[in-house]
Amino acid sequence: MRSTFKVLFYLKRNKDKDQKVVPVMGRITVNGSIAQFSAKLSVPEMLWEVSGGRAKGR
Repeated sequence: MRSTFKVLFYLKRNKDKDQKVVPVMGRITVNGSIAQFSAKLSVPEMLWEVSGGRAKGR
């Protein structure tokens, strides 16, 4: 039997557009079962790279 495993990081944006720093959330999927968690990190929204699911920086 073949199993699937995926990890996704995303920003938890609120309706307030004036947020400078937003929390990072994570989602793990194993065989269709989903678990979501907080990474307990916050990053500036302008540094987040959506396609890579990570923050840009030095």
